[in-house]
Amino acid sequence: MLALFLLVASTHFAALLSPGPDFFLLLRAGLVKGLRHADGCVAGIALANLLSMLVVLLALSLLPESGGPVWQLLQLAGGGYFVWIGSRALLAQRDLALPDGAAQGQGRWWSGFVEGLLASSLNPKLPIFYAGLFGVLRAAAMPAWGMAFSMGWMTLVVLIWDMALVRLLGHPRWREWLQLRVRVLDRLCGALLLALGLWLVVSV
Repeated sequence: MLALFLLVASTHFAALLSPGPDFFLLLRAGLVKGLRHADGCVAGIALANLLSMLVVLLALSLLPESGGPVWQLLQLAGGGYFVWIGSRALLAQRDLALPDGAAQGQGRWWSGFVEGLLASSLNPKLPIFYAGLFGVLRAAAMPAWGMAFSMGWMTLVVLIWDMALVRLLGHPRWREWLQLRVRVLDRLCGALLLALGLWLVVSV
């Protein structure tokens, strides 16, 4: 059980490391509108992640404990989705172009919060991603307290990492490090997602 949680938590963190839509939202917020606005975006993104997890857990709780054809279908769909995005990440050959910097604006925390909340809430991939992660834990019969702990852990990781990210992006050395290693991060994220996806499909 612990090993599976660590795999899920590692996959979640690797997905945060690999630059995606939230990364570029925070990059623009931090460089153009300032740290206060970016911190608001971070809070909004974290809340959107928490709400997505709550919706997923509520949906999973409505399914019978014994599983059944609906649960098996969801497992196959979640596993297939993870295999697909994991394979894409493993084969990706992208380069990350980051700006050298921009004049710091004086954006407001609240406007950043609304921007981050809406941007992440309207991302249809977010609930699908968490459905796959929590589907893995449910398939392994993770108890309710374990699900709640996982939800709190992942929300906290999103909040802390994104707050650190908007500060790290202000340093040229960190931006250079990220540009040089974006393909390595893609491979790491892809391998973990592929492993989880195959586990879900095989467990059916």
